[in-house]
Amino acid sequence: MSLFKWYKRYSVNNNDLDKHHKTLFDIVNRLYDTWSGHDKANCLDSLIEELVSYSNYHFTAEEQHMRNIGYKHIDKHIIEHRNFKQRTIQLQQVAHKNKPNVTEELIEFLVHWLLHHVIVEDKKYSVHLNRRHQHGNLTRISI
Repeated sequence: MSLFKWYKRYSVNNNDLDKHHKTLFDIVNRLYDTWSGHDKANCLDSLIEELVSYSNYHFTAEEQHMRNIGYKHIDKHIIEHRNFKQRTIQLQQVAHKNKPNVTEELIEFLVHWLLHHVIVEDKKYSVHLNRRHQHGNLTRISI
């Protein structure tokens, strides 16, 4: 059973970043499915590693996008990305020692952080970009 389902309202109005978010949702869903299934030991480490690797890739692309659009709260957003990476790596190291309660803590952290980050924090730069486009269109019309 999947934890995450993608809804159009989660979109940040950038196809590449939406695909990234969908991939992150998929990785966390597979992590949850594996953790709650019978084959925990064999796959969890590789899925956690995939998540760490893919989130680094995504954060780099997302931060570049925010620079490109002149998003004024980029520094705060980057700090959130760093905090996510640090916490995930910390939990990954402990989970690697086969501590089920830590793996559960990791999954809970990922679920809450990812949902909040995509739905609340990432939508902020989407709104910023939409306002810029609206402002630009209004300016062109008024000339």
